[in-house]
Amino acid sequence: MKKLLINSLLALASTAALSASADSVLLPGDGIGPGGVAVSASALVDFSGNYLTITLRNTSASNAGVDVPGSTLSGFFWKFKDGINPTLTPVSATLAAGSSILGTCDVLSCVGVNNVGGEFGFGYQATGFPRGTNWGIASSGYLSSGLPGNLGNFGGSNLDNPVSLDGINFGLISAAAGFNPNGGLEAVPVIQSAVVFVLSGASGLTTSDILTGNFQYGTSFSELNVLDAPPPGQVPEPSSIALLALGLLGLGLRSRKSSTCRHVKKPDTAAC
Repeated sequence: MKKLLINSLLALASTAALSASADSVLLPGDGIGPGGVAVSASALVDFSGNYLTITLRNTSASNAGVDVPGSTLSGFFWKFKDGINPTLTPVSATLAAGSSILGTCDVLSCVGVNNVGGEFGFGYQATGFPRGTNWGIASSGYLSSGLPGNLGNFGGSNLDNPVSLDGINFGLISAAAGFNPNGGLEAVPVIQSAVVFVLSGASGLTTSDILTGNFQYGTSFSELNVLDAPPPGQVPEPSSIALLALGLLGLGLRSRKSSTCRHVKKPDTAAC
């Protein structure tokens, strides 16, 4: 029975080790938005081969009071460690599973639309991004995509006028029930929950190369910006914690078995 239990623990440990080897990290952040409303967000950052995937999500627990542009998530910014300066290229921006576009789009019908690449921009700046970051993804005009009209550069069509990244259009709201937009939100399309961004050119990079990240709300850098907490690399991933716990449990079982065998006159060699 003990042998079966130990084998089961080893199998679980192997599964945890495989999970831990996946090079991804979840960066959460929370703060207080306009009107004292609590807001929160997360960015799941994953490196796989030549690709960097970022799942940006509005994780606010509820829509309290009136939803306004200043409490709507519109961007994510990050900084690599000094000396790391890859050439990243935006590939795609799509709605995450379970997400949807609320509101009416001027140019194309947003019903069933999954590709929102024309409404998000990616850019690099040596200076000027929040909290000293250099890389950013945003749906608003505080970031320049570099394309004519400041059209989003993730490979999608313009869904809503104006063509440029502008206003709070396609900002992210919470997936919680009770969306109650004010005048600044009720007339524009917004995304409920999350968007998955894919960039190429990440070969050789790992999550440990990310120094810090932050979440931008509203339509200006002067509005709410929330720092990720904890910073990457300072807290073990859940899979690593599980692996450590399983290892300690296995050591405990071995120690108990050895102690039992030492205190019997004729130990059962099969059991010991």
